[in-house]
Amino acid sequence: MEANSTVTVLDIGSTKVCCCIANTFADGHFEIIGIGCCVCGGVKAGVIVDMKSVERSIANAVENAENIANFRVKSVYVSISGKGVESRIANVGLNIGGRVVKSEDLMSLFEYCEQETEERAVIHSIPVFYSVDSLHGVMNPIGMIAKNLSVRMNLTTAPKVQLDNLLICLARCHLDPVEIVSAVYASGLCVVDEEDLLSNQIVIDFGGETTSIGFFYRGTFSGMEVIPLGGSNITADIAYGLDTSLANAERLKTLYGSAFASIQDGREVVFAPVIEDDENVINLQQIPKNSLNQIIQARVEEILDLVKKKINASAFTNDFSRSVIITGGGSLLSGIRGFASSVMNKRIKVKKMEDFIDGVDVPINSVFSVAIGMIKFAQLAYGPLGKANSSTKKNKKEGFLKKTLAWIENNL
Repeated sequence: MEANSTVTVLDIGSTKVCCCIANTFADGHFEIIGIGCCVCGGVKAGVIVDMKSVERSIANAVENAENIANFRVKSVYVSISGKGVESRIANVGLNIGGRVVKSEDLMSLFEYCEQETEERAVIHSIPVFYSVDSLHGVMNPIGMIAKNLSVRMNLTTAPKVQLDNLLICLARCHLDPVEIVSAVYASGLCVVDEEDLLSNQIVIDFGGETTSIGFFYRGTFSGMEVIPLGGSNITADIAYGLDTSLANAERLKTLYGSAFASIQDGREVVFAPVIEDDENVINLQQIPKNSLNQIIQARVEEILDLVKKKINASAFTNDFSRSVIITGGGSLLSGIRGFASSVMNKRIKVKKMEDFIDGVDVPINSVFSVAIGMIKFAQLAYGPLGKANSSTKKNKKEGFLKKTLAWIENNL
C-alpha cells in the first residue's frame, strides 16, 4: 500500500529528545521508518533552561532518524510539556433562536472560548460535548434544532515565553513547526484505543521529571494535571541512598528495581559501586535487593499519592472512577501495575507499545508514547479521537506561529 504522507514528530522531554519519522496510510495504520533518541540535559520539568544543549539534542535526534529513514526532515510536530502547560474547562452558550444548528454556530462558540492573553497561548481547544437545550452529551449538534446551544470546551494553554523559546530552538535547527501538541494529550492518544472509547479513562504518564495525568472522556481529551516529580527523582534517591553515581543508580533501577519491596527481595543481593569524595569508584558494596526497592517504593508511593489527590480534587472525580492506564518510562518499572492498583484503589492497565504497533524494526517501548501519540495526532488530522479543532482555531494558531517565526528570522 502506498503511503498517504510522511510525518516527523519531535518529543522534547526532560531527560531525552526523541524523533520519529513515519509513513501514514489512509486506512489509519502507520509505519515508523526512522527513529532517533538522545539524552537531553537542557530541559527542567518540561521547560527549556539551556538553549544550546536542547538544540544539540534536537539536531542529533533528527539526524539519527534521517539517516535511518533516508529522508530529510523539514517540518515537525513537536510536543510541549511541563507544569506551565495547563488545561481548563470553558462552558459557553449561544441563543440561536430555535433553528437548525450550523457549523458557523460552532465556530462562534470556539471563537468566544479561544481568547488568548498576553502571557498565555492556546495550544488545543477541544469540544468535550455539546448541549442542545436540555439535551446534554451531544457529540455533533450540526443539523439539530435548538434554541440554546452550548459547549463544554477543554482549553489547553501554555506560557508564551515557553512556547517562544521552543520555536527559537526549532528555527535554529532549521525545522518548521506544523503543530504544537501537548505531551499529555499525545501520550493519551497513544494508549487510548477503540476499546476504551465506550468508557472514560485516566492516563498517567510517568516521565523523567514530571508525572502527568490526562482525562479522556470517551476518547476525547478533556483535562490534565501535572506533578513535578518523575523517574529522575527515583534515580536521585537511589544515588543518595546507596552513595553511588546517577548513572549507576539509573542502571540499578532498570536492572533490579521494583515499585515495591517484597520479602523475597531480602534474600537477594545486588552490587552497587561506592564513590569516595574525589568521585573515584573504590569498591563494590553488597546490598540486599529490598534496600534498593524500599528506596524506590517510597518515592513511587509519594508520586501515586499526589496523583490520587489530583484526581480526587479534579472536576472529573465522578466520571473517571473506574480504570487508569499507565504509560511513559515509569510504566516499565517492575511491579508498577499491582502497586499502583493497591495505592489508588483502581483497576490499572499498563499498555505496551508492541501490543498495538506492528512491523517496527527499531526498539519501541513506553518511553516513546508521546512520540507515537503525535503520529496518531498527525494522522487523525482533527478526526474522531482528536475532536476537531475549528478552522478558526487552526488559522489563529498558524498566525501566531508565523508571527513568532517572523520575529525569530528578523532578530536572530
